Parts: sequence; structure tokens; C-alpha cells
Amino acid sequence: MNYGNSSYEKRHSVPRRAFLKTAAGVAGIGAIGGVGNAQPQTYRLGGEVGGWQGREPATIEGQTNPTLTFQPGTEYEVIWENLDGAPHNFTIKDANGNNIVSTETMSNQGETRSLTFTASEEMTQYICTVHPSTMVGEIQTGSGTTQTTQASQQAAYDWQEATWDSYWYSLYNMNTTIAVSGVGVLFPHNEQQQQMFTHRLEGILKNADVKRPPIKNPNLNVAPFTEGDPHFTQKPVAPFSADVERINASTMAWDQSEMSGVVSPASVAWTHLKGVTWAKNFQAHFDVLPSDMAPKFRSQLLATVAQLSIKTTLVDGGPDGNGALTKGDDSLLLVSGFNPKQGEVVDDTARPNQHAAMLWFLSDMTSLANGGWYGYVNPEPLIPAQKIQQLTDGMSKTTMNAFPPEKILEMGTTRDLGVMLGAVGWYGTHAGSEQLRSRATEYANALANTVEDNLADDGMLQAGSKNQAATQGVVGQGLLWASQLSNVNYEEMARSILTYLLEDLWDDDAGTFADGTDDGTYTITARDAGDITGGVNAADAVLDIEGAQEKYASFYNQTFNRGRLQRAERPPSRSEDAEFTLPLPQNAGGEFGQAAVYNTEVTYDTNADEWSVSNDRFTTAQALYTANQDIWISQWSGDFFEGRGVPGTNDSPSGNQQTTTK
Repeated sequence: MNYGNSSYEKRHSVPRRAFLKTAAGVAGIGAIGGVGNAQPQTYRLGGEVGGWQGREPATIEGQTNPTLTFQPGTEYEVIWENLDGAPHNFTIKDANGNNIVSTETMSNQGETRSLTFTASEEMTQYICTVHPSTMVGEIQTGSGTTQTTQASQQAAYDWQEATWDSYWYSLYNMNTTIAVSGVGVLFPHNEQQQQMFTHRLEGILKNADVKRPPIKNPNLNVAPFTEGDPHFTQKPVAPFSADVERINASTMAWDQSEMSGVVSPASVAWTHLKGVTWAKNFQAHFDVLPSDMAPKFRSQLLATVAQLSIKTTLVDGGPDGNGALTKGDDSLLLVSGFNPKQGEVVDDTARPNQHAAMLWFLSDMTSLANGGWYGYVNPEPLIPAQKIQQLTDGMSKTTMNAFPPEKILEMGTTRDLGVMLGAVGWYGTHAGSEQLRSRATEYANALANTVEDNLADDGMLQAGSKNQAATQGVVGQGLLWASQLSNVNYEEMARSILTYLLEDLWDDDAGTFADGTDDGTYTITARDAGDITGGVNAADAVLDIEGAQEKYASFYNQTFNRGRLQRAERPPSRSEDAEFTLPLPQNAGGEFGQAAVYNTEVTYDTNADEWSVSNDRFTTAQALYTANQDIWISQWSGDFFEGRGVPGTNDSPSGNQQTTTK
């Protein structure tokens, strides 16, 4: 087979302001259609996370998410006020979930926005697209019948619903791991570090426009352990109820006796890659996010902890003055397990997946540093950008020398080739020299050739993992990510692989992807879910494969919500009216509840049509890997988070984003 590709086109990376301007333009078109010079009929609403509050006319006053009645052909004006300072917009949709008219997103408490339009029969629902589960109401048009019902809303769980859930679940898993759970090596943990942290915190607060951290008593995790038990050990104090303003992390720490006590490169890298991604995300929305979310504080803190993790694990945090996860030579070859309490290496085997994760993380950290992002430059860098580039280049050379494609396959599966392809795609677009970019290109082509050697004519990959859908997803994504390098061209191979995922492995009755075992039971780990998400994201963002969005929505609703891969959710994303409502953390099982994070594994019985949680541990590398894939596909991707995770598309703050302090 002979495969080639075309370059990635930013179909989904329209700048956010342009998107909002377009939405406003659509609203303006509606206004032009008014009848004569008659004054439009007016509705007044208040917007808050809990729902739209009816104000005028008297028929909707005091109601939450009241039904709005429109006569087709008549001009209307909707005026709404932001009641809580959270980001909101007012959007009218049709029965297929398409936006008809919309206001811009606005997060200033007390401000108002208005929308003038001519009503049409296609209008069925109004919604805040930032909070679609709670801020949603029905529209009744001239026929006198309400065109949407709770049942139809549940049945219409769509791409937007799924990608907003993925946004929130991504945030919950990251926030819990980096700042709350205490599952790892915490900072500060001695007097010298405490003094350093106190000084650093003063600088962060000065540059953050807030007087205190958004989390009380945070458990800042520099080097996460590989596993933990997410059950709370006491009653959590957190804003799961109206009388608590912020999380008190000291009440939400997990049981230390249930932690693995072991740090791996993958547990560190996927966690802090997530932090870097969110540091960028927060900066991209400084002008949208409410002040009480403290986006400037969070962007600085996440970048700070990521730099501390690099220093600890790769530079000088080990017992012999070397990086705790390095073998102590100049090659940056990594061990796969280190027990910091004992100061001992517990797994000295260098593995390709561990190196791929670290290379991916360092490449995006290089992007953060070289791009001059706010969280990195403020209050001041802990590691110079040049040093981060040197570490990234060193990790790439070590990885490419240590793991030729045949060795990766010998140590694992074709799935592992996909992860390495993704990492090399990220590195090659951030390499420190032309020579190293050329070396990355050679390595990517060698990896892809090995993939092709294990590819059947129908697009099915041989020598894969236990979950065939996961293998197809991550290899398809990896080929497309690596194809962002010059002279690496595998779009058609990726199309064949991802088409097999979306067509041959799709179980329409189950609403999810078959794992390929044909034994009547589908087993899906958190990592499997991340691989599938990555593949569908690539299929949609780069290849524009028809049906990818619809299948992702069903897969996500069935696997994460109904199947309980996500074990709980916090109030911002939760709705009692959802088809599959997850419990609040305090009600998620056990004496005091559980954190809103991923389970390790769920199982689906195709004969009984039943899901069950088959492993309720928290596996850090798996959960945070999936959390990264979640944010790339989520509603903060594309129009809201540039590039959908494609390498080289999110390296510099856009012109409207503040980078340095004033």
C-alpha cells in the first residue's frame, strides 16, 4: 500500500473573537428581518449557572428556565443580565442542535446583553453554551405546542454536550491530581522549600489580581504517584453546596496507605502536560473567565509546578544529585519507577511509553517557555527557556536512540508505536535545530513504516493491544500528529485506520466501540478511552470524517456517564435532567464520598446491556493521559482552544492575550 497526506488545515481553529463576531453577525441578520418599524416584543432574563431566571413579561417572572413563546415572523428582543460573573451567552438552537442566533460570551456580573431577531418555526431551544446542562429552556412557536421535552433533550445528547462534559471532566481530573488529592511528592515539603514557596506565592498573587489562592491548603503535587484510592477520608469542605466558597484541600486528601508511593515518568509527564495545556487555556480566556476563578493565578501556579516537576525528576531531585527518574548518566535514559520515600529505584527498565510521555510533556513545556506565555514568564521563570529546550532535545535523542521501532514492537504493541508517533510529532515541531528536526522526521517515517508492516488491507492493525478500538485510535492520531512534520505524509494511512475504528468497530446497539475481542464483553480502561478520544478527535479535526462527532457523543455518554468511567461530577457540569446523571462527590460511594476522577476500568456486557466498574482504583498516567485528550477535543478546543491538540498549532498567545505584567 502507498500512503500520502496533505497538511493539516485549521478547520476548527478560527480565533475565538472571530467566532463570537460571527455569532453576533448572525444575530444582526435576524434583526434585519423585522417587520416594518414596529417595536420588537421583549423578554428579560437573568443568567446564572443554576439556570435562566425569568424577569419579564409577568408570565415568566420568577421562573427558572421558563418557556419562551414566539410567533413566527414576529420580531423579538431578548435582554439578559449576568447575575453571577460566570461566562454566559444566550443562544437559540434548532431541533438538530444548530445555532440560529447568539450573543457573545460575557462574564461581567451586572452587565447586560441584548439580541434582536425574527422568530421562526425552526427555533426550539435557548441555551447558554458554556453551561448547557443547567441553563437551557424550551421555545414554543405559533403551533402552541412545546417543541422540546426532557425526553427529547436526553435523546439529543450530542457533540456539544459530550465535548462540554469532556472539558469539565478533564478539569476535575487535573485539579484533583495537581492541587487536591495529595497523591504524590508534595511541594513544599521542607523548611527551605516553604520559604521559597512563600516568596513565589507573593509574586503569583501580585500578578494575578486576586488576594488569595482559589484553593485553601492546596496539596501541590510535583511528582504524582502511579496509583491511589479516590475515596475521601473525611467530610469534604468544597463548593459542592452553596454555603462553601472554595475547596479546602486538607479535607479532600486521599488515604496515604492506599497510595502506591511510586513515581513514574508517565505519571509525572501526563499530569504536568495537562497543567501546561491548562495554563495556556486559562490565558486564552483571561477576558472571559470570571475573576473568582483566578485564571491568572492558576496559569502561573500550573507552570510553576510543571517546572518544579522537571527540576525534581530530570535535573537534581534524586538521591545522588541526579534527576530522580533518570539513570544518572548524561543520556536522560529514564527508569520506570522510583520510590521517593525509600530513595530507591523500584523499576529500572527504560520503556518506550514512559519516554514518549516525557517527550510529549517537555515539547509542550518548550512551547510554553519559548512562546513567552503568561504563566511561564510570571512572576519569573524557574528554569530558563534555553535549559528547557536542552532537556527536550536531550530527551528526544535518548528516546530515538534507545527505541528503534522494532524494539518498541518487541516490548509492546502497535498501539505503543502510535503514542511514540504523537510524541515525535510534538517534538519535531519544537526541535532546537534543523538537524534534530530532520532526525525526528527520519524516526517518524521509520515508525510509520513499521505500522504499515502491521496493517491489513481493511485498515485493521495487527499486533495491537487488548482493546482494538484503542489501538486504531491512537495509531491514527499518531500518524496525523507526526504528519505535521515536513516530509512525513501518512494522512491516507491514518484515514484507513480511523475508518476501521469508526465503521468496523462501532457497535450501534451499544452506542460505543467494540474492543475487538468478540466475547460479548467490552473492557475499556481509562487509557483505552483516551486513545479512542484521540483517534476520533484526529478523524474530525484533520480528516473531517463524516459521523465522527455523532459517534463520539454516543461513546462518551455511554462509556463515561452511563458506564461510570467518570465516577462523580461537581455542580458546574451536573444536571438532574441529564440522561445519565453522575453523583456529586460526597454522594459517590464510601463513608465520605469520592473525588470526581476517572475509574481505571469499566466493562460492558453486550448480552445484558449492562455496564459495571471493574477497577475503581485511580491510575494516574491513564487518567491524566485521557484528560489531555479530553481538553483537545472539548468545547475549549477548535474555536475556543486553538489547534485541537495538533502539534505546532498552539505555540504563541494570540494578540489579545496579555503575556507580561503591567
